Amino acid sequence: MTLAKNEDIKLPEKTTKEISTQETMTFVTFYMGEFLFGIPAEKIMEINKDIEITPVPLSDDYILGIMNLRGQIVTVMDLAKKVQLKTEIVPKINLIIKSEDEAPVSFVVEQVGEILEIPVAKLEKPPEKIEGLSREYIKNVYQLPDRLVLILDVEKIIN
Repeated sequence: MTLAKNEDIKLPEKTTKEISTQETMTFVTFYMGEFLFGIPAEKIMEINKDIEITPVPLSDDYILGIMNLRGQIVTVMDLAKKVQLKTEIVPKINLIIKSEDEAPVSFVVEQVGEILEIPVAKLEKPPEKIEGLSREYIKNVYQLPDRLVLILDVEKIIN
C-alpha cells in the first residue's frame, strides 16, 4: 500500500454562494368589487367583523359613522366611496388602521384576502388611468400572476 502525496490529491475548490437578500414589505390584501387592494401590514391594528356603527349626521358621504373600540371612538369610513369605486359593494369587514398623529380609523371593505410578502423592488408606479376608481389614492401596484394588487396610500386617504 502506498501513501498518496499532497500533489496526488485534488480537493474541490472552495465555492462560495452569495445569498441575495431583497427588502420586502408585508401587505394585507382585501377585495372591493373586482379590485384587489393592499395596505402595509404595520398600518393595520386589527380586523373585525359585525361591529355596531353609529351614524354621524352631516358628515361626508364616505363616512359611515363612528364605532366604539374598547372605549376608543373610531371613525368608520366606506373605503369604496372614498376611492370613488364605481362598483356597488357590500361591506362586511372592518380594517382598523392606526394613524401616526390621530385616532385610529376603520376602513370598511368587502372581503379580506391574503397576507403577501412583496419585494420592494417589484413595486411599480400605478398606471396613468385605472378604470373604475380614482388613481390619486393608489401609491403603487404589484403584478401577481393573475391580477394586479393596488397598494393604497393610507396617509392620503385618512387626511
